[in-house]
Amino acid sequence: MYTILTYHTIGDHKDILPAGINTPIEVFRSHMDYLSEHHYRVAPLEEIVNGVIHSQKVNSKTLAITFDDGYEDHFLYAYPVLEKYSFPATIFLTVNRINGYWESEKALGGKIKGLSRDQILKMQNAGLIQFGSHGYSHNNLLAANEEEQSIEIRGSKLYLEDLLSEDVPFISYPFGACDDGVKNIVKEAGYQAGFTIWNRKPDIYSIPRIPLHTNDGSRRFRFKISPFYYPAKSFFRFV
Repeated sequence: MYTILTYHTIGDHKDILPAGINTPIEVFRSHMDYLSEHHYRVAPLEEIVNGVIHSQKVNSKTLAITFDDGYEDHFLYAYPVLEKYSFPATIFLTVNRINGYWESEKALGGKIKGLSRDQILKMQNAGLIQFGSHGYSHNNLLAANEEEQSIEIRGSKLYLEDLLSEDVPFISYPFGACDDGVKNIVKEAGYQAGFTIWNRKPDIYSIPRIPLHTNDGSRRFRFKISPFYYPAKSFFRFV
């Protein structure tokens, strides 16, 4: 199994967002410090995807880093740390939150800022960050009708390709939700791969990732990037 990490917000939001969504800045920094100090190789996501396609074995100390949603704090807090270590990463963007906000009742003003177009383009131009789709409006694709699924999957790809002036080959599913019907639309739309969170029967359009949470300190982080995580996950739901 390939090791692909996924984060959501990076900031001091522990009293604002659920524990499964936010990673405090210092915790994120400690994760990246650990990877550098212990000589992990952080690879571009397309390298991992090629490994999946060609059934290639990847060194256990090779992994990829992803972020879902596209929060402004990805640019303010995560990006400088990634830059420090020259770690590539992929940010999956929700189209209608670009230059916009995520609703949060406990946040100041009830909102958390999304990435701006300028921030996205600045990271893209620096060459370290790749972008993928996280849908058009973050709808659960399993609760959407076929027309809505098409907008979320195809519409988001077209918008992002226009913004970035390049192909957008990857999508991560909001809430990790997909089925065969969704995966067929993703394939027909021209995506090379799709990403979820946990899947007992993964394929190229439902590649699992390891979620990092508020309480994932050094010990839990070491466990999650170890070869023991996925076998444990198979037996215990809440790992």
